[in-house]
Amino acid sequence: MKKTVILSCAALTLLLVPAIGLASQVDRSDWGRERAEFRQHMRDHMREMRERSREHLRDRDEVRREARRLRAEARSQFRDHASHLRYHYDHEIRDAIRDAMRDVHRSLHNAFHDWR
Repeated sequence: MKKTVILSCAALTLLLVPAIGLASQVDRSDWGRERAEFRQHMRDHMREMRERSREHLRDRDEVRREARRLRAEARSQFRDHASHLRYHYDHEIRDAIRDAMRDVHRSLHNAFHDWR
């Protein structure tokens, strides 16, 4: 009886060891396949992120170019009208200073004319 139990255990071991080995190889191949899928997923994700970043940079550069163009256009329009605005502004200041100088001259003249 002992011999049959030992022999049956040995036969069972001989049959189960290769089956367990094959099962572990299947697990390894599944792990390798999952790892390859994960790597591919990460590559795809990183490619998408790079494309989004490039698109964002392109959009930002386009907005900056448009802002520069609008700023240059506004400056050009202001320069076209600035001489007209400056002319009136300068004349208004000049007239105000001239009136103030006349008033000062009159008041000084009156003050010192009475002094004599």
